[in-house]
Amino acid sequence: MIFRPLIGFKVTIKSGESPKYALRKALVVTRNSTILDSVVEIDIGKSTYTSKGFLWPRKFPYLLTPTLYTLVNAIPAMRQLHTVQLKDLILSRMYLHTILSSPSLIHLILDTVQLPKIGIFPLTRLRKLTLTMMPIWEIVQPLITELATSLEYLELQWCPFTPPSQLHLPSLPCLQEIRYNHQYYSQSIFLGENPLNEILRSASQVTHLHVTGHFLAPVTACQKSLQHLTTSIWMLSEHVFGIEPFPRLMHLSLDFFRFTDMVDRPFAPSSFICDHFPMITSLHLSIPWVLRNYAMAMARSQHNVQVLKLDLYIRDWIMDEGIVPDDPLHRVMLAAALHTLKLEVVQSHRDLERGATQCIRWVFDDVVPYVIGLGGAGLTRIDLSVSRFVERERILSRQWRKAPNDGWKTLE
Repeated sequence: MIFRPLIGFKVTIKSGESPKYALRKALVVTRNSTILDSVVEIDIGKSTYTSKGFLWPRKFPYLLTPTLYTLVNAIPAMRQLHTVQLKDLILSRMYLHTILSSPSLIHLILDTVQLPKIGIFPLTRLRKLTLTMMPIWEIVQPLITELATSLEYLELQWCPFTPPSQLHLPSLPCLQEIRYNHQYYSQSIFLGENPLNEILRSASQVTHLHVTGHFLAPVTACQKSLQHLTTSIWMLSEHVFGIEPFPRLMHLSLDFFRFTDMVDRPFAPSSFICDHFPMITSLHLSIPWVLRNYAMAMARSQHNVQVLKLDLYIRDWIMDEGIVPDDPLHRVMLAAALHTLKLEVVQSHRDLERGATQCIRWVFDDVVPYVIGLGGAGLTRIDLSVSRFVERERILSRQWRKAPNDGWKTLE
């Protein structure tokens, strides 16, 4: 019996490295059978997130050719390889054919990659595809068409496929999750239909949707199948998500980028959520520390929200202040719907002890007091973790459970 190594390796080759050093690294991997069998991810190239990266057509560097040849030819022998990520490269027919022939490959990530024209594709088990800064639909259409019947996850980052009437999308019967980030620029502004709607109409079984960026047309497709939605608070308007409710949505995740999103019109997001997403049981909010009370009141105003997760960002200059919800939002708070509160606190300053103490004080002064607490009478569980923004290292973790006498017990 042959046992595979327990440790998985990620091979990273950057285009800024010395060609000799990159080739030497590739040879070490491919000539050692133990390492070769342990490779789970390959990352080659260098991201180009600059304004020049959006210009098309653009020149791709002919870099790392010996390294690419060495690594790609060894891919069929990498029995645990599940992810290949390529950035700012030219991909030949041979390279693409060999990569897709990998027996275990699940996720292909292409970032500003020039794809070849290929008519015949190998049989592949690929289920996830991520495309970044690849705005010409004709380049990626053959690949998406080939993967149409097996694709379960599709991510499009800064890919302004326009106009949407020319997408000619195949049916995507297995697609369950879409991550879509759209940024419009002067050379890609279009009027009329949103290209995301064309994708959603071709994928009637999508349950998870992540939407960020800027849109000139509303997102109106897939209300019936969608169960998880992640977006920004400013996109919760009739202009972006239409006027029809999402009847099956169970989880909603929102990011508050600006204080004015909630401070200027605090009741509007809450009423919009009630009307458009009436069945959600889980709410996830990423907010600055000063909006914590608003977030609690907004979650309590939803009829079915049982679990609230708050990602709280703390800065020095707003550490001590909090904005109190106004009277209209207090009046619609429900008594006992919320039962679980999860707090993920991230600090940008060095005084971690002070931040952790402040969080615990807020929990016991404002959240859990019986009857008047922001958590409500039904709250029975609170999880807290505090970490520093740069390292993201968890430095404090606490769990509390409600006792039969309405007190709170700390779990070890």
